[in-house]
Amino acid sequence: MIHFTKLLAALLLLCAAGCSSGPQTVKSTKQIGTPSSAEFDRALALMKSGDSAGASQAFLALSESYPRSTGPWTNLGILAARQQQYELAAKYFLGALQRSPNNVAALNWMGYITSKNGSYDAALDWYGKALAVRDDYAAAHLNIGILYETAFKQSSQALVHYRRYQALTGGDNILVSAWIHNIESNADYVAVNVSQVN
Repeated sequence: MIHFTKLLAALLLLCAAGCSSGPQTVKSTKQIGTPSSAEFDRALALMKSGDSAGASQAFLALSESYPRSTGPWTNLGILAARQQQYELAAKYFLGALQRSPNNVAALNWMGYITSKNGSYDAALDWYGKALAVRDDYAAAHLNIGILYETAFKQSSQALVHYRRYQALTGGDNILVSAWIHNIESNADYVAVNVSQVN
């Protein structure tokens, strides 16, 4: 039950982080060939309101009008992942990554959907790629921590990423604080790390 709770919490946190993963403010479309802020904001508003069909249509239209822009592809992937359409989500995230290989949101989400398929080593690789681009990307630290703890049973590795997540987010996540406390309270963790205290 604890593992399910952690995965569910991670999904909720990812969805919150993923919703804003596209560009919030972009330059004029005449300058760089990306959607205007107003167009993108309208699509994001549909997404945030829970209108998945309307948001999908809006992001599809943006992806056709601005084929080099990565934001619409990333958000189409998020919408598909939320509906557990993981193959379609992967198609969209890979499309975003074709346009921008350093899109940390797409890399992070690829890790998530890959882990949903049980490919934990591949998921770890995707999360690692996100962190290689931006070591301060909190969502990837959280996801990699959960993966280390639940799939690989490596609590000490999980702890490193949970702590980094908390440091990056101001330490306000009570659930992650509880996970950190549970790992630190575990007798095995204490026994292994007692020399660092002395």
